[in-house]
Amino acid sequence: MVVEEAEKRLQIADYVVFALTLAISLGIGLYHAFTGDRQRTTKDFLMGNRQLRTLPVALSMLVSFISAVLVLGTPAEMYTRGTLLFMRSIGYGFACLISSCLFVELFHRLNITSSFEYLEHRYNSRLCRLVAMISMLIGSILYMGICMYTPSTALEAVTGFPLWASILASGLIATIYTTLGGMRAVIWTDVFQAGVMIAGMLAIVIQGSIEVGGFTKIWNLNKAGGRLIFFDFNVDPTQRLSIWSTVIGGMISAIGTFGCGQASVQRYCALPTLRQAKMTLLLNIPFLLIVNILAALVGLTVYAYYADLGCDPLKQGYISNSNQLVPYFVLDVLNYPGVNGIFLAVLFSGALSSLSSSMNSAAAVTWEDLLKRFLHHISEDKKALITKLLVIMYGGIAMVLAYLANNLGGHVLQLSLSVSGATVGPSLGMFLLGALFPCANAIGAFVGAVLSSALMLWLIIGANLNSNRTPTLPTSTANCSVLNATSYFEIDSYESRGLTYDFSMTFSPPEETNPIGVLNKFYSVSFLWYATIGSFATIIFGLIISLLNGEVI
Repeated sequence: MVVEEAEKRLQIADYVVFALTLAISLGIGLYHAFTGDRQRTTKDFLMGNRQLRTLPVALSMLVSFISAVLVLGTPAEMYTRGTLLFMRSIGYGFACLISSCLFVELFHRLNITSSFEYLEHRYNSRLCRLVAMISMLIGSILYMGICMYTPSTALEAVTGFPLWASILASGLIATIYTTLGGMRAVIWTDVFQAGVMIAGMLAIVIQGSIEVGGFTKIWNLNKAGGRLIFFDFNVDPTQRLSIWSTVIGGMISAIGTFGCGQASVQRYCALPTLRQAKMTLLLNIPFLLIVNILAALVGLTVYAYYADLGCDPLKQGYISNSNQLVPYFVLDVLNYPGVNGIFLAVLFSGALSSLSSSMNSAAAVTWEDLLKRFLHHISEDKKALITKLLVIMYGGIAMVLAYLANNLGGHVLQLSLSVSGATVGPSLGMFLLGALFPCANAIGAFVGAVLSSALMLWLIIGANLNSNRTPTLPTSTANCSVLNATSYFEIDSYESRGLTYDFSMTFSPPEETNPIGVLNKFYSVSFLWYATIGSFATIIFGLIISLLNGEVI
């Protein structure tokens, strides 16, 4: 089947389901705009008057970081490179446990709105607070653009729905309900969208397994295709994935997100008791596992179907990149009235949840860390209005970046994790430096964060300019109706490189044969180590500078 045929498959029922999802999300925002205190104070708008409930906050925290990037990127990873990335679920579990013990009690007792308030208290330095805030804002803005672009480009590729229209629709709706309803609207739309995403992925797995012939056949086809890769103990940090980078690297990155990330801190500090705050993170351990299992099963199901068919749509050229595999599969195979609409709802629910959370948290830190000290004398109504205008501003910036992201291409999951890891690392390092090392001072924290950020910028630029593309696992086009042997997608396959493959559970991709110098080794470090490098660099530089200088700025 070619893409043009798939474009004809969206039916009225699909658009109805999709539109209903967007309308409900908007309706929740409108409801909270006209109930309670009507978001007339910054405390209500940004923190829900610190009277939120445990389960909704836990689900909101979950979907704030389970975006369309995961819905598309994780299945694409399973399809093209196997299941090793799934092992980061173990790291995420440890991260939630550590964050619950280390950070929640610290931040909740301080009764803060911005996580960076702690840095000013700890180091007695406003400069440290601002540096960490700027790093967080850069990461959040870039992440918002990626989250909005991801479902839009996939939708355009397989349905013909214009990219600009998708970006505009998701961006405007998320901005409107976040601006009108504040934190309460963000939390309850997240709960609704969590249900949509889990139900949608479950529907794809169940119906897809029926089409393939059952879970046993899916497992056997993936095993025969070498996709079941769970344990690779190679200690080489330049290898794209290993058990060490997925578990340890994933854990440190997730600590930066769930422990001291602004969106998480803002949520668990909005709960009335410390016990409830800790419970939100502990609940995320099973929640994250369930969602990652579902996303992995989607990828394994898609691979099993096309492996059994003997026609890889990616290599054949029916789609242009791996991020379009799942939407193509839904349109190609699960062509039932409303099912395609459910999948569209899943994609855009992921985008909306991440967008609203990021916009709300970006507005919170901009107000608390930057503007509040200059505008503290104005009325509460005006303060609330300013925070709402900040949400609108960040929503507009995100839409612009989503359009610009069209020039990036590549694997959205890797891109998202790279950006997150690179910006989370230096910020996490400042928190750990202050919490674990009493000798650390403001000069050390500030210089350490700046040097670490410069190091991460150097690493990202170098990695992109000197990228060594790792090969993907082999697929077949033997049964495709028209074999396109010259398709450029084959440059990513083992077959096109003349490589052989041993179908074993402990498979690890062969190393690149190009000579690699010291700098290229540095540029080739796995993206999953970025947060670890950034945080440890901040701690090491910070300790050295602190020991050399005892003064506080």
